[in-house]
Amino acid sequence: MESFENKYTRLFETAKDGILILNADNGRIEDVNPYLAKLLGYPKNRLLEKSIWDISSTQNIEYSKQLYKELKAKKYVRYEDLPLQASDGSLIDVEIVSNVYKVNKEKVIQCNIREISKRKDLEKITQETIKTKEALIKELQHRTINSFTVLISLIRLRGEMTNSDETKLILEDLEIKIRSITDLYSLISECNSPYEVNIKFYFNKLIERMSALSKTIVIHKNIEEISVSDKKAATLGMILVELLFNAIKYAFPDSKKGEINITVKSKNGLTFIVEDNGVGLKKDFDINLDKGLGFELVDIMVNQLNGKICFKSGKGTKIIMGFPS
Repeated sequence: MESFENKYTRLFETAKDGILILNADNGRIEDVNPYLAKLLGYPKNRLLEKSIWDISSTQNIEYSKQLYKELKAKKYVRYEDLPLQASDGSLIDVEIVSNVYKVNKEKVIQCNIREISKRKDLEKITQETIKTKEALIKELQHRTINSFTVLISLIRLRGEMTNSDETKLILEDLEIKIRSITDLYSLISECNSPYEVNIKFYFNKLIERMSALSKTIVIHKNIEEISVSDKKAATLGMILVELLFNAIKYAFPDSKKGEINITVKSKNGLTFIVEDNGVGLKKDFDINLDKGLGFELVDIMVNQLNGKICFKSGKGTKIIMGFPS
């Protein structure tokens, strides 16, 4: 039967990862396997003349000594970014797992070393690809904003040319909806993440724009700091615009004074409430039957987000929407 020592020696000699055995007192290399000697380009006898920091990259020598002290104290340390310097001066990215143990009552340090140059190159390529895609997304966002701006200008020009109040109202509604999308793109382009939107910032911007539609209506806000996906934010923004437009145009006839409350909070999902103290809905109102005033579009968008909507009417109208997380 093969002895334990022979098994250890065979594993040490044939391992496809580097193995260093160090003196725990001074960091001198006491043994090195063939794989690591070949990786670093040194004959084994040359490596046995060195200490661990002699093969660390020049700029990491002091750091290597600090890590060595840490290893002696903790008995086990993993290093993921500590390149070694080969005989030709080139740096080799490696991952090092080191632990301290006793051999014949003497402490030694075993370092298992794995080359990760290909992994680092892949990570670099991945990061560069991500940066390129993010730059492309920002460019597309910028172009989209410009395209919508041109479209808004054309809608406004057409509105100035018509004498029909109904057409003006339709074009005004259309302009507001398009602006809600450009506001979203502008906000995304300013954020660190191109895929998440702060609902509070987005809604505040939309509400500020909608407030300009009436000088007699005050809009109150109670909106929590909530981040959602850009797609979800776009739909929520359209719902807000639609409900605010309806309330401003229809809840307060003859330019009566009024108030609208917007509440967005995160509890067991997302709760979104639009409430006004206007004339209210008719007593027999049914969202499934009454598809006017833009409620059909709101109902569709709420369903797109797997949400639920509830209407309450009395002294005004209260619309409560709930969405899953």
